[in-house]
Amino acid sequence: MTTDRTSMVNSLESLVEDLALQGPNPLNYESLCAWVESMDWNSMDWQPLLPSMDDPSDYARNILCLEPFEVVLIQWPPGVESAVHHHKGFWGAVVCLQGTVENVAFELKQDQLRISEIIHATERGIIAEPDGTLHKIKNASDSEPLVTLHFYSPALADLDGLVLFDLPSGNRLTCNSLAPTASVALDRSFYRAVEPEAFEYIPPSDASHFHCNIVPKPSPEAIEKMVSDYYAEHASVYDVQDFQVLKRNRYTAAIDDRIVRCLRDLNTDQSIRKVMHFACGTGRRAASIRELAALSYQMHGVDLCQGMADQAQERGLQVEVASLIDIDRRSNWDDFDAITLLYAYGHLPTRKIRKQILETAYQMLRSGGQLIFDVFDAADPSEWGPDAARQFHDQRLGAQGYEIGDVFYKRSKGDELAFMHYCDRKELEKLVLQSGFDSVEMTTIGYDENSGEEAETGKLFVVAKKV
Repeated sequence: MTTDRTSMVNSLESLVEDLALQGPNPLNYESLCAWVESMDWNSMDWQPLLPSMDDPSDYARNILCLEPFEVVLIQWPPGVESAVHHHKGFWGAVVCLQGTVENVAFELKQDQLRISEIIHATERGIIAEPDGTLHKIKNASDSEPLVTLHFYSPALADLDGLVLFDLPSGNRLTCNSLAPTASVALDRSFYRAVEPEAFEYIPPSDASHFHCNIVPKPSPEAIEKMVSDYYAEHASVYDVQDFQVLKRNRYTAAIDDRIVRCLRDLNTDQSIRKVMHFACGTGRRAASIRELAALSYQMHGVDLCQGMADQAQERGLQVEVASLIDIDRRSNWDDFDAITLLYAYGHLPTRKIRKQILETAYQMLRSGGQLIFDVFDAADPSEWGPDAARQFHDQRLGAQGYEIGDVFYKRSKGDELAFMHYCDRKELEKLVLQSGFDSVEMTTIGYDENSGEEAETGKLFVVAKKV
């Protein structure tokens, strides 16, 4: 594959004209995706080839070429989506050129159709579509158009044989060669076959959270704002919602008890004077830990969310509203006996930033001090870690700026996305020691199963020590 010229192509028209010479060779799913990922879509001029939207309820296609593979430019009116359709015998990739794509993947088992994953693509975002993909594409905006560029092989001269799934009715429809788009709302004459009530759509359960990646991976600053907005959305009810989740109550109580024991042990060697709580939130746990430890140290805190910080101050913390992604040691940030970072290490968006917070914590601690934090274990089968690893490869997320273990998610009853990184145990231990700490202890504490108890699977409770 030649990449020198492809990186310099600045018009979609010239790109299409030159495909036979500059396209991937040999042509297969991997090489096509890699070729699409190599292009500079920021500088690509595609507007002259954009099809007009004659129908505000359906998308418009411009088939640019069929050889050596198919290239289609599509414009989507606000809110418009394709039908759920099955890629059987062809594969490719979709580039978002303007707007935001919502790609919803499904799985069909025993005639029951369920959503398997959702991924959003903003400008320059690329969605891989392997053979067998069962999905729909939607314009995620209700007010702005969406423009997508599709690459498929083998080429589809028409939509003949494309199978569609109508979710409300359960009807399965097979397009014929006359079908203009993958829509279940066309006249009966555009379908080769219509199978009534051929499947049952099972809507998502009312889970507390669901997985929703976004490509390309946003900048650290954008991710931090997402996390801040996510917690601000729930700041006034965060503690109440927390108490309603029994397994989380058991888990946090067990973690807090372990921190209490760490602080008491530290206090036997040297009286604890001050403890820093990074990402202190509402301060509820910090205040509870001090009360349970029966110690009288100063409580300091840093949090990104003003609403959370206000509550923490009311609980007695000296709080600074600040970012953790570019945290610097302040002149008065020294000789801390302990630093905690609870339920938040994974919100830090990159390995570089996670290492930076570890290094800053090391510098802030007195000799003998401890950094105490917990993380989501990438190996926990009850969590998203294994799925994150699979999606990293299946969705080709490395080319979109992801690190293996990255996940975006939202509450089922919320609007804001958040970010979490699932940590590999060995990689985490290596990173802690590289940051200056002399030793690190990790204990697996159950969360979904055996909540609050030492277990084979769960979250990692980490104690990093400075000699």
